[in-house]
Amino acid sequence: MNREIYENRRNGMEDKDKDTENKARNQTESAVDLMQKPEIDADRFFKLFDSSVQGLRQCRLISAAFELGVFKALEVPLSAGALAEKIGCDPALMPHFCEALHSLGLLDRFEEGISEEKENAQIAVKGTGEAEGKEKPGDEPGDRIKNDGAVYFVSELSATYLPGNSPFSQKHYLAERIRNVERWSRLPQIMRQGPDIVEKGPFFGEVVHCMAENARCGLLQETVRVVMENVDFTNVKKFLDLGGGHGLYSIALTSLNENLQAFVFDLPPVTSETRYFIDKYGASRVDIIPGDFFKDDIGSDYDVIFSSFNPGGKVPSLIPKIAAALKPEGVFITRQVPDESMKSSPLMSLDWNLWTFEDVKKGSSGYSFENSVLFSEYIDMLGNHGLEVFRALDMTDGSRIVFAWKVT
Repeated sequence: MNREIYENRRNGMEDKDKDTENKARNQTESAVDLMQKPEIDADRFFKLFDSSVQGLRQCRLISAAFELGVFKALEVPLSAGALAEKIGCDPALMPHFCEALHSLGLLDRFEEGISEEKENAQIAVKGTGEAEGKEKPGDEPGDRIKNDGAVYFVSELSATYLPGNSPFSQKHYLAERIRNVERWSRLPQIMRQGPDIVEKGPFFGEVVHCMAENARCGLLQETVRVVMENVDFTNVKKFLDLGGGHGLYSIALTSLNENLQAFVFDLPPVTSETRYFIDKYGASRVDIIPGDFFKDDIGSDYDVIFSSFNPGGKVPSLIPKIAAALKPEGVFITRQVPDESMKSSPLMSLDWNLWTFEDVKKGSSGYSFENSVLFSEYIDMLGNHGLEVFRALDMTDGSRIVFAWKVT
């Protein structure tokens, strides 16, 4: 901010404060003052806070429904009263609770005794008041909310992403998001005492499952397609997923190439979870290498080394190790969120800095660590170690994937 503007504004605020104190002291306010509006439009203020509170309400609603077992119970249609009795909740609150979930598209609602044609007709004329359920003359107040004739059932959206038995279940992701909300509820404490110290083992064990759930919903399929379109896998025999976590990329690629042997390198607490996914999908040609890629050997003679959202994916000191582990004409594939995207979200940067590991120093911006550089700078450095970039593509999730081959 221009210093002169700042000084003028500060002086103006001080003058206003003095005026306010004088008015309060002398009680000289007149009725005319009631007609004075704020210079700053109030809509901006109220919209900011209302949208923030609305998001919090929705988050708490979904997490409460998950904790109470609502989605599991409504795998069979139930009325609000029957649902309240089944899961042990207040019967007066349950209709409101179900209607709120229905408004988010997480529950379907059907009226007992109403034909499908009539219900479709009500939907078609939505907005006339009656179709929206507004009280009509003669209705008792609250009749619409009581909705005694309604039964509720999990919607296609919730049935896909919330039950634990769905292949696309996001139960670990939801649990992680709830923990994140709880951390933000302690923001004043964290600001005074410093970031939360997180244990690596439990953290990575949970995050691996979150990332696997997220990847299953489109990111995995898009990434495998892009990789196979830009790398000739005909002669690829040995593949390394560096910091590969869940190992789903290796599992998918070996399923598409019967001659491929893949290795997932990650910390020991992570590779124990990788083994879970290998066993789950029967991936006999995927193996694990436990270790710390900053300190330990990562192997050699790889045709392809793949690094996706790797915490060390912007640390230059790893580049010589990666280049040395590739065969001549081998390919290095790395994907990260571009720094310009991270810088555009101060809230995300704050979120990233609210917690840390005991022996690891983070960078100030999101998803960066000590000794990290800008992703664009990291890519430029590849050429210093015999890795020549031949393609860079922006993915639909906002990340960028870069392909480089080892020059002989």
